[in-house]
Amino acid sequence: MEGVIGVQAIIQLTLMVMLFIPLIYWYRLNKNNSELEDLIDVNYSKSYVSIILPMRNEAVNVKRKLLTIIPEISDFENAELIIADSNSYDDTAILAKEILEKSDLEKTRWKIMNFNVPGKNIALNGVLETINSEIIVISDADANVKSGWLKVILSRFDDEEIGVISGIEEIKGAKNKKFNNFYRSNSNILRINESSIDSTPVLEGSLLAWKSSALTDLKLNENMNADDAQIGLFSIRNGYRSIIDPRITFDDFEGSERSFSESVRRSQGLSIALIKNADLAINNKRKSAKSAIFNAIFLYVIFPWLALLYCINSAIAFTNNPIISSSWEFYSILSILMILFTNQGRSLIRGCLISIIAHIQIIIGKRYNNWEPIR
Repeated sequence: MEGVIGVQAIIQLTLMVMLFIPLIYWYRLNKNNSELEDLIDVNYSKSYVSIILPMRNEAVNVKRKLLTIIPEISDFENAELIIADSNSYDDTAILAKEILEKSDLEKTRWKIMNFNVPGKNIALNGVLETINSEIIVISDADANVKSGWLKVILSRFDDEEIGVISGIEEIKGAKNKKFNNFYRSNSNILRINESSIDSTPVLEGSLLAWKSSALTDLKLNENMNADDAQIGLFSIRNGYRSIIDPRITFDDFEGSERSFSESVRRSQGLSIALIKNADLAINNKRKSAKSAIFNAIFLYVIFPWLALLYCINSAIAFTNNPIISSSWEFYSILSILMILFTNQGRSLIRGCLISIIAHIQIIIGKRYNNWEPIR
């Protein structure tokens, strides 16, 4: 019996040390003072830009989405707008055409492409095969992107090392629940700091832009989601930076929080993308990006299971020795209870639960390459 307890104590100590790895990384990262690079005036006539809006059954969002995108690009004659309709069975394509025909955009600067097989990555791959622009931008239909994003993208892409640029989701206070506030605020800080050093592997498909020269022969995996993670990691693999610029901001049109099922979907896609590109944490052209990729793999793939094992080991140990005393069994249970009584702790547990469910779905073969929007 003592031998079993000894093994459990070693396991518990090992788990505790490993669970502190993200905190150590966070501390080291925050010691770096991240400063935004100044925007520069660019010659708009140099680059041709394609803005792709993938949509599936987005009749609710199509009008307000277009009304935020069109003013941003109307004065930039080298920008075209493409609606990638992923086999919608509502009026998405019809509404988009009506709005675009009434807009100030010339008919030569927009088009609607329909794809009979549903799937965001299928639609994106289909569009990418038909265009040859220097800069490509994709934006989700439910993302309310604040004005000024095009200037930021064109300016930052003047840096030859940058291959991909994304933005951050605004934190809206009372409209968002505690989990979203906790996750978003900390995630934004992490990604911004990683971007100031070199690259971040976790980007946002709400608005994502890349240079074609940096992502030659890009083809998204159509059997998974997480196009944003795929694109960002592809850029890093090719030797270019993938960054977040906080001057590009967006939120949901409804001001609502991402649902639990949406979080599971996103977690699954990100986890698969990170696992498929795990070699970049060791063998990477961008040496400064290795630690960011390792931390992302640890945080989103490994950490949730370590936390679960810590809880299971604590419960078993305390069951075998249910004494309130100065023992590691008691303190382990106490640490879990303390976490449950804090907002941050409950948010952490929710995040781990999301990841674990996503991973289990990967194992049993449930995928989200064809995601039905929740409206």
